[in-house]
This record gives sequence, structure tokens and C-alpha cells, in this order.
Amino acid sequence: MQCGTEVEIKGIENVKEYNSSTWATRGFCTNCGTHLFYRLNKGGSYNMPVGLFSKLNNLVMTMQYFSDQRPDYYCFSNKTQEMTEAEIKAYFASQV
Repeated sequence: MQCGTEVEIKGIENVKEYNSSTWATRGFCTNCGTHLFYRLNKGGSYNMPVGLFSKLNNLVMTMQYFSDQRPDYYCFSNKTQEMTEAEIKAYFASQV
């Protein structure tokens, strides 16, 4: 889920960050290992797993990443924008 740049993380002392690529940093819980966020180094925009938020309603999926990597039998009922692995890599490379 795209969360922008205004993200407040309570318990930040329990978060370990890892520079996972030239364009982004990932954050993990040091207690349980849960993936908490993916933050773009340029601009500081956060993406967070929707499963972290228990009180969200009426969410609509609008984008599928790595759409060329999913099995043929795996599909969603709503039509979304899709990005292939090459498209994603090109996009994020431009964010360096």
C-alpha cells in the first residue's frame, strides 16, 4: 500500500533497516522479522504491506507488480494496471 512520506512508526527502536537496492530501503521488526516497509531512497515515499493494518475498509487493488512472474492459474477478479519485472526495474532505476 502506498503511504507517502508522512509515516509515523511507533516502536522505531524495534525496526532494522536494510539497503536492499540502490533505490530503496526495507524495514523489518527486530523481534519477529516481519517486513514493515519498502521506502524509496529518492523522495522517501513508503510502501507498506496492507496486512499490517487491521482497520482498513473498502480498499481497492489498482496495481499488480511482477505480473509476468505469476502462475497462469493465478488471477484477480478486478482489472488493474500491471507492471512486468522489466517495467518495474526500469521505473525504480529512474528513482536513483
